[in-house]
Amino acid sequence: MTDLRAAVVGLGYWGPNLARNFSASPDFSLAGLCDANPERLKKAAALYPSALATGSLDELLAGKPDLVAIATPVSSHYELARRCLEAGCHVLVEKPFTSTVEEGETLLVLAEKNGRKVFVDHTFLFTGAVEEIKRQVSSGSLGDLLYIDSVRINLGLFQPDVDVI
Repeated sequence: MTDLRAAVVGLGYWGPNLARNFSASPDFSLAGLCDANPERLKKAAALYPSALATGSLDELLAGKPDLVAIATPVSSHYELARRCLEAGCHVLVEKPFTSTVEEGETLLVLAEKNGRKVFVDHTFLFTGAVEEIKRQVSSGSLGDLLYIDSVRINLGLFQPDVDVI
């Protein structure tokens, strides 16, 4: 795979995990970090000195990343993703994708119009344990399932602006 230049917007709760994974992956180079909070930005910049660290989305986009991962409050997802798509970037947005269905549909149309991809990150969807459960269930090797139970111990941060619905 080509070495994609990735940037992360939002270095609060989940953004540092994205930065770490992009940095560690042989398929990506961490090209940029963006956060409005100077302390969070400074902390991340110290870990990834080769990445552009800025509080300005315009400055980040001027560096021409191939992909921008957005890990900010949901209320900002639409505007940030729109600007990134218009700048010619592929976009990964943490869930929930947008505040409304209409915003989500608008971003999908914009991505297609600009020949870009837009992705939504779903916790655990691509983890080894979930993939293995899917493989076993799909193979039929477990027989007829009557019941499956799963417990997520850590529910993450409380989001005051959205709910699971």
